[in-house]
Amino acid sequence: MKILSIQGHFGNINGQKIDFSDKLCCRVLPNGWGKTTLCAFIRVMLYGLNTSRRDTANSLSDKTKYYPQDGKPMSGRMTVEFAGRPITIIRGSSRNGLMQDFEAFYEDTGEPFTQITAKNCGEVLLGMSEDAFLSSAMVDGMDMTRSSSELNELLISLAQTGDNSTRCSSALKTLTRWRLDLNSGNGHGEQPRLEKDYKTAEQHLDDIAALETQMSKQREKAAALTEKAEKLHLEYEKVYRNYAGKVAEEEGSLAVLKKDVEKRIKHLKSDLPDEILLREAEDALYGYEGAVELEREKRKNMPYVDSKFQDAVKEVDKRRTKEEVKRNYIVRPKIRWSALILALILALVAAGSSFSNINWGKWTPYMPYILSGMAFIALLTSFIGSVPRLDDPDEDYDESKQQLNMERKKTVGAQHMATSVLQEQYDAVVRAASKIWPNVKTVEQAGEWIRGARHDLQLLRQEQSKLQDILVEMKKMESSRNIDVDAQKLVDDARNKAVEARHAAEYAHQELSRMQGRLQTLGNALEWRSTRDSIKVAMDNAEQKMNALKLAEQIIEEQNAVLSARISPKITELAEQYMAYLTSDSYKEVKLDSSLRARCAGDDGTLLDALRLSSGTRDQLYFALRLAVCQVLTGNESVPIILDDPFVTWDNKRSEKGLRLLQSFSNERQVILLTNRPAGRLAINAPKASVKNL
Repeated sequence: MKILSIQGHFGNINGQKIDFSDKLCCRVLPNGWGKTTLCAFIRVMLYGLNTSRRDTANSLSDKTKYYPQDGKPMSGRMTVEFAGRPITIIRGSSRNGLMQDFEAFYEDTGEPFTQITAKNCGEVLLGMSEDAFLSSAMVDGMDMTRSSSELNELLISLAQTGDNSTRCSSALKTLTRWRLDLNSGNGHGEQPRLEKDYKTAEQHLDDIAALETQMSKQREKAAALTEKAEKLHLEYEKVYRNYAGKVAEEEGSLAVLKKDVEKRIKHLKSDLPDEILLREAEDALYGYEGAVELEREKRKNMPYVDSKFQDAVKEVDKRRTKEEVKRNYIVRPKIRWSALILALILALVAAGSSFSNINWGKWTPYMPYILSGMAFIALLTSFIGSVPRLDDPDEDYDESKQQLNMERKKTVGAQHMATSVLQEQYDAVVRAASKIWPNVKTVEQAGEWIRGARHDLQLLRQEQSKLQDILVEMKKMESSRNIDVDAQKLVDDARNKAVEARHAAEYAHQELSRMQGRLQTLGNALEWRSTRDSIKVAMDNAEQKMNALKLAEQIIEEQNAVLSARISPKITELAEQYMAYLTSDSYKEVKLDSSLRARCAGDDGTLLDALRLSSGTRDQLYFALRLAVCQVLTGNESVPIILDDPFVTWDNKRSEKGLRLLQSFSNERQVILLTNRPAGRLAINAPKASVKNL
C-alpha cells in the first residue's frame, strides 16, 4: 500500500491538500506546523477516532486535541494505492460522532470498495492492527531521546508482540504484586488473614465442643444428685414418721407445736410454685446475671478502644513519616567531588597541552586525547551511583492500619455480641418466669418474684428445720422416759444425709446454669461451623489463585524466552547490516541476549551496551534496531514507513547516513519523512545506499 494524498479539516490541517510521492517522500515542515498532527490524521483515517477516550489532567483526547482550528466539522479524505488501484477513503462527522461516517471507492471508476469498513480499514490495507502499525511503521523522533532502560523495554515489547503497551516485565510485575497481595511471606496478605480467622473459628468450635461435653457430664451429675436427694428425703420422712408415732402420746405440748409447724409448712408449700419451673427460672436468672457481668466487662473497655486505635494509627503514621524522611535523605545525590575536580584538572591539562606545545616525548601527539579520555572517565566516576536505589520498605503501613482497624472491629463486635447475649438472657428470664407468673413483663419483676419464691422456699426449709428441732426435743424427753436412742440417731442421720444431698444437687444445678451462660457467650456452633466452612472455601480459592499466579509467571517467562529465541536472530541479522552502514563499518557486530538487550562491537570485538556508547552511536543503534524490528514485523507486506523527525538528535553526518538508509528502504516500500530541517542539511540529494551493500 502507498499513500498518495491527504486532505481534511483536522487540527491545523485546514482543508489543504498534501500529495506524497512514490518511494522516499521528504516533507520539510517548521516546528508548530503540525507534523505530529499529520501523523495522527493518517492514523485516524486508517483506524478511526477513539471517541470514548476522555481528557485527563496530563493529556487531552484526540477529539479535543485535534479539533479543527478553522471551526469546520472534523473530516478527512485520503487516497491510497492498494493492489495496483487508487482508492479514496472519506471520513466525516455527523450525529453518529466525530469521524464516524465512512466511505471508500475506487478513484478511477467511482465504484464502491466494499472490502473495507470504518472498523477494518487499516487492518485490510496494512495487514496489521493499530498498535502494531504505531509500534513498527510509525517512528517518532521522541523515541530517540528515551533512556537506555526504557528503550530496551520498548524494543522487547515491539519484537515480541508489536504492541509497546504489552510488556513481559509489566505482566510479571503485576503478577508479583497480586501474589504479594495474597501472601507477602511476612504475615501480611489475604492468605495469612484467612488462616488467622480459620484458627479463631476452630478455637471457638473446640471451646464450644469442650463446654458442651462438660455440660453433658454436669447435667448427668445434677440429675443423679437430684434423684439421690429426693430418695434420701423420702427415707428421712419415712424414718421420721416411724419415730414420731412412738412419742406422739407422751409429747403433748411438742405435738401441738409440731402441728403448728406442719401447718405453716403446708401453707408455704401451697404458695410455692412447681420446684422444677422455679429451678428453670433460677437457672435463667443465673445466666442473665453472668451475661450482665460479661457485657459490663466488655463495655468497660469501650471508651478506650477508639483512643487506643487513634494512638496506634498515629504511631504507624509516625513510622511512615520517619521512613520517608530517611529515604529522602538517602536518595539525595552524592557527587564525588574529588573525581569531579580531578576531571577538571585533567581537562585543563589536556587543553594546555594542545595549545602550548608541551613536549611529552613520543606521547606528545596522543597526550591531549589520553588526558581528555581520563578527564571523561573521572567525570563519569563522579556521577555514577550518585543516586542509590532503595529497596521496598520493610513494613506495609497501609496493611498495618488495616490490621489495627480489624482488631478494633473485633473488639466492637465482641461488645455487640455480649449485648446480644444479654438481650437473649433477658428474654429467657422473662419467658421462664412467665411460666410460673403469667403477669411478668420485665426481668426486674421476674427477678423479684424468683427471689421471693426462693425466700419462701428457704422459709420452708427453716420450718422443716424447726420441725426437726422439735423432734430433737421430743427425743430428749423420750430419752428420759427410756425412748429408743437408736431410733433418734436413725432420724438424725437420715435428716443430715437428706440436707447434704439437697445442697449438693442445688450446687450442681447452679454450676450447670453458669456453663449455659458461658456457652451462650461463645455463640452458636452452627454459625461458627458455617463461618469456618466459608473461610475454608476462601482459603482454597486463595490457594488456587496463588497456584494460578505462579503457573502464569512460569508460562510467561517460558514463552518470553521461546519468542525471544525465535525473533532475536532475524532482528540481529538485519540490525548488524544497518548498524554497519550507519557507522561506516565502525560497528559491524550486534548481539541481542535472551532479554533482547542490545550490544554492539567494533573492530576490536569488545561488546558495548548502550550505556557505554556515545549518545550519537546509541541513537544509531536504536534506529537500526527499530528498522530491523519493523522489517521483521511487517514481513512481505508493503507497509509505508512514516517518520516524524527521527534525526532530531543527530548531527549532519549521521543524518546523511540515516537518510541514505531510508532511501534504500524506499526501493521496497513507501517512506514518508517529516522533518523541520531544510533538505540541504539532510543531504536529500546524496547518493542512495545500495541495498546489496547493507
